[in-house]
Amino acid sequence: MRSAFVKTLLGVCVAFVAVFGVEFLVEWWRLGTPGLDKLSWSESNLPKLVDTLSPMARAYNNILAMLLATIGLAIPLTANMHTPKLIDMFLRDRLNQAMLLVMAFGAANVLFVSYMIGPGFAPMWAYRFAVYFALLGWALLIPYFFYVVRFLDPTNILVRLKQETSRLLDRVRRGGVDYEREQTLVHERIFQIGTIVLKSLDRADRGVALEGVWTLKKLIDYHGEQKRALPDAWFKVDRGDFVGLSAEAIELLNEDRTWFEMKALNQLFYAYQSALAKTSDVVSSISDAVRAVAVNHARLGDTRALDLDIRYFNTFLRESIKKKDVHSIYDVFYEYRLLARDLADHPDKQRDIARHVRHYGALAQGAGFPFVQQLAAFELGYMARRAYEVDSPAAADLLREAVAVPPEEKGTVVPLVLKAKVLLGGFFLQHGRAAEAELVRRDLARVAPARLLDAERDLLSAERCFFEVTNRQENLEYVRPERREHVQAFVKRLCAGAADASGPAAAPESGAV
Repeated sequence: MRSAFVKTLLGVCVAFVAVFGVEFLVEWWRLGTPGLDKLSWSESNLPKLVDTLSPMARAYNNILAMLLATIGLAIPLTANMHTPKLIDMFLRDRLNQAMLLVMAFGAANVLFVSYMIGPGFAPMWAYRFAVYFALLGWALLIPYFFYVVRFLDPTNILVRLKQETSRLLDRVRRGGVDYEREQTLVHERIFQIGTIVLKSLDRADRGVALEGVWTLKKLIDYHGEQKRALPDAWFKVDRGDFVGLSAEAIELLNEDRTWFEMKALNQLFYAYQSALAKTSDVVSSISDAVRAVAVNHARLGDTRALDLDIRYFNTFLRESIKKKDVHSIYDVFYEYRLLARDLADHPDKQRDIARHVRHYGALAQGAGFPFVQQLAAFELGYMARRAYEVDSPAAADLLREAVAVPPEEKGTVVPLVLKAKVLLGGFFLQHGRAAEAELVRRDLARVAPARLLDAERDLLSAERCFFEVTNRQENLEYVRPERREHVQAFVKRLCAGAADASGPAAAPESGAV
C-alpha cells in the first residue's frame, strides 16, 4: 500500500508542477516577461499577502475536518465489521501519523505566517514556504485518500497482520527480546485474524473468510520454517495463554513445542464450526489448509506438530458428525485420504489415519448416519491401494482396516461397502497380489452371487463424472477401463466360491427329499 501511495504522490506532484508551471510560463510570456519586482506584493501591498493566506487557512481547516471525519467515522465502523484492533493498527501506522502531523502543521503554519505579516514587515520566505507547503498538502490528500480506503480493505488488514506476525517471529529468532511480550503480541495478531474470519462468516463474506484461512496457514508454515532457530523460552506457555486448558494439556504443549500451531489451528476450528451448514467452500478450504500444513510439517520432520494436525482432522470429523453435516464429512474424508497418500514416508501416520477414518465411520453409523461408514469404505480402499502402489510398510495394516468395515448391516448387504471392496479385490488381481485378493474374497464370501452381480453391473456402468455437482466430481464407483476386466474376474471368483460353498450344504437336503 505504501508503495502505491508514493507512486500516486509522485504522479500528482508531477502533474501539479507541470500544469502550474505551464500556466505561469504562458502568462509570464504573454505579459512580456516582467521582472521579479512586478511579481510580488511585498513592496506595495502587504494586506494582499494576508488576503492570500486567509483562504488557504480555511482550506486547511476543511482538509482537517474531512480527514478527522473520515478517521472518526470510517475507521470505527470498519473496525466493528472486522476487528476492534483496527483502530489501534490505524493509529500505529507511520504514514497515518505522518499525514496527521503534516496537515496539522500546515494549518498552524499558515495562521502563524498570516499573524507575522505587519504594515512594514513582509516575511517572504515564510510566505512562500506556507504557499508551497499548502500545495504539497493538497497533493498529499489525493493519494492519502486512496491509501485510507485500501487500509480499510480486509484483504490488506490480513496482509498487514501477517507481516506484523512474521516480523515478530523474526525478532524472536534474532533473540534479545522479552519473549513473554512477543508471545502476547503474536497471540493478539492470531486472534485478530481469527476474528476477521468469524465476522466475515457471519456476514457470508466468503472471500475474506477464505483469505483469512489461508493467512493462518501461511503463518503456521512460516513458523515451521523458523522453528529450529527459535529459542527454548519461546515454546514455554502457561494457562494465561490458553484459558480453559488443563495443567496437563499445557504441559503437553510445552513438551511438544506446538503452542503456536495450536493457537492458529484453534482459530481454524472455530471458523470450521461457524462455517458448517453455511459456507461449504470455506469448510473445504479449512480442511485443505490443514492438510497442506500437515504435509509441510512432515517435510520438516516435525512429527509432534503433524500429530496435532491429525488430531484437528479428527476434531473436524467429530464436529461434523455431531452436526450431521454430510458435505463437510465428505470434504474432510477426501483431504484426509490425500494426507495419507502424501505421508508415504510416515507409515505410522498412515496407520493412524486409516484407524481414525474407520473409527469415525463406525461412530457415525452408531449415530444413525450410515452413509459416513460407507464413504469410509471407499476412502480406506483408496488408501490401501495407494499404499500398495508405493510399497508402503503400512500397506498391510491399511488393507486390514479396509476389510474391517462390515459389508453387511443387520443381515443386509450394504451396496456401497460391497462395491468398495469389489474395487479393492479387482485392484489386487490386476497387480498379481493373490494373497491380498483372497483376504478380500473371504470377507465377501457370505454375499449372495446376485448381490455381487448387481455390484459388478453398477460399477461397470458408472460414468466418471458424478451425475450431481460435487467437490470431487469424479464418481466414487467409477472403474477405469484398464481395471474393468479385473473387477469382472474378481466378481467371477467370488461367485464361483459362493457356488462351491453352497453345493455340499444343498446335497443332504436333496437326498432327504
